[in-house]
Amino acid sequence: TIDFFSRNRLLFTISSRTESESVHWFFRGVRVVVVARNCRQVDVALTMSSNQFYGSEFTDTQWVPKTKIVIFDFDKTITKKHTGGSVMLPAYAEESYIKENFADLEFFQFIAPFIKAQSVPVAIASFGEDDPEGLLSGHKLIRKYLDIAFGPEKSLLLFPEKSIALWHPESRGKDEKKVGKQEHIAEILKNMDIRAGAGEIVLFDDDQNNVKIAGAKGMRPFYCKASSSKEIEKGEETGFNREVWKDFVKKKGGSAGGCVIM
Repeated sequence: TIDFFSRNRLLFTISSRTESESVHWFFRGVRVVVVARNCRQVDVALTMSSNQFYGSEFTDTQWVPKTKIVIFDFDKTITKKHTGGSVMLPAYAEESYIKENFADLEFFQFIAPFIKAQSVPVAIASFGEDDPEGLLSGHKLIRKYLDIAFGPEKSLLLFPEKSIALWHPESRGKDEKKVGKQEHIAEILKNMDIRAGAGEIVLFDDDQNNVKIAGAKGMRPFYCKASSSKEIEKGEETGFNREVWKDFVKKKGGSAGGCVIM
């Protein structure tokens, strides 16, 4: 157990359960990265990256007490353009293309660790599937995006494989218009061993039908408008971005059973 103090005031405590553990905290606008090795040596790195996001409009945590998990859709929520669930051309698997295809890469790099730092896990629920004919598809495609955003090690810490549910309802004989992301969410909760009431689940999705179904089930869904290619070229925001999160924070995380359509 390691205590961190400032001017004799306790800031936070680490209880390392493993021989090697890397943990991220946010304290007064500073990202604190703590690496504990063998419970003896501790390295602390303080970084000021993404300072623009440390205002209360992004970091207010009134939503935290009523939230057990935050789930993101992938295509046209995390990404700008739909990947189709499969990459057929090498150019679309290049790092430069992938970075450009994030809806708001810089903010996503900030907010996913920030959410996790509040002891709220993050997850991804997608209708994509593995495609044997694709160059990159399914889980490997999502992991490539996450690895590019966070690096391979941090990517797995933030989004372990059990936090990603990936399939299309039709492949299981279900109607997506009726089930939405409900079975994906149930699988994520089971795999991550999370007990959460419907009102403690947050979903960010660009599909209004998924949002409406989640709201009807008592969850707290937030709609992420997917702009057209022409709108994006004109500079319009799309998918999950800093403005969507600001609205989420402003609404204190929304209310159970409420469909937030922006």
